[in-house]
Amino acid sequence: LTFVLSCIRAPRSARNPNEKAEPFGQEAHDFANRRCLQRDVEIDVESTDKQGGFIGTLYINRENFAKLLLEEGYATVHAYSAEQSAHANELFDSERRAKDARKGVWQDYDPAAEEADGEAMQDSINTKTNGTANGTSSNDGATAPVKPDYRDIMISHIDPATCALKFQHIAPTASHALSNLMSAFRTFHLSPSSSSSIAAPKTGEILAAKFSEDGEWYRARIRRNDRDAKTSEVLFIDYGNSESVPWKNIRALGPAEKFGTAKLKPQAVDAQLSFCQFPTGNKEYMDDAVAFLRENVEGKQVVGSVDFVEKDGGLWLTVFDPNGRGKGVEVNVNEEVVSEGLAMVPRKLKGWETGREDVLKRFREREEEAKGSRRGMWEYGDLTED
Repeated sequence: LTFVLSCIRAPRSARNPNEKAEPFGQEAHDFANRRCLQRDVEIDVESTDKQGGFIGTLYINRENFAKLLLEEGYATVHAYSAEQSAHANELFDSERRAKDARKGVWQDYDPAAEEADGEAMQDSINTKTNGTANGTSSNDGATAPVKPDYRDIMISHIDPATCALKFQHIAPTASHALSNLMSAFRTFHLSPSSSSSIAAPKTGEILAAKFSEDGEWYRARIRRNDRDAKTSEVLFIDYGNSESVPWKNIRALGPAEKFGTAKLKPQAVDAQLSFCQFPTGNKEYMDDAVAFLRENVEGKQVVGSVDFVEKDGGLWLTVFDPNGRGKGVEVNVNEEVVSEGLAMVPRKLKGWETGREDVLKRFREREEEAKGSRRGMWEYGDLTED
């Protein structure tokens, strides 16, 4: 049978001596042969093409093979398809890691150029819509400041490997809607009539899963299955955390008109802290950073200032705690993280960051304070020195 990997595009290899391969096409072909040829694999079929070929996800040793190709720089994400997929976050993250490492097709990757292109496109859209690049009508050509985008949010999850955030918007309508849905959801799943578990969940399905820490049922998307252990890795779509759940603790969602994503879209939003580069290569320092964020912002209502929106919808935020240190003093959490030596100012700036010199100056001053006091990652001196 013919099987096509969904959500990505890989460069073509040459099919005969007279045909020229696309850059890194042969390397991608050889990588696929080494990893998959004559091996047992699992596939999840998601759709078919016009020729009757199957489209979906292939797992080798329980890993999504599309993710492996992306990590090596042997494929790129097809954004529109990926955004409709249950694997969107891991695919975009894998591609981002390959870009940062300049692997494969990204060997000449220039993040500043990409960000500039994205900003230019957004400026063009705003200009056509409102008359000026900043979205404000003007007759004299003067450029007004970009209007700040402040949002009341609640940090619901902190990724222990990257310090990436998941948050929920705190607005009367959103909070009330989630509260009502979860109340009805839990009541529904306490009923004996809804207690039948799923025999074999399908990747990408949105079902009900029991969270191990509190024994409650939540809406969850199936990320991958372990058919031998009869468990699934699930993403709790309203909170952003994930865990492995036994199939006995996974069941049908319930009435779609009550609990489906058409009724209430997933409430967890992806974000990262602006102007902060975390020490992802050092587990001890990462654990300290995660512990700091969990103690100071996780589960709390804070204010998020949106600095930039990625193409995949992820946000770069500056987080403010209006009651920082418990004394009613507003605290810039991003600055505090740098001041405590738990992150550094990025050494390779993104395009949108380069225009924030006033902010960067302030953050660099806080970093110098941390170095001078030997805090966090600076305890043994300046680790950026050769």
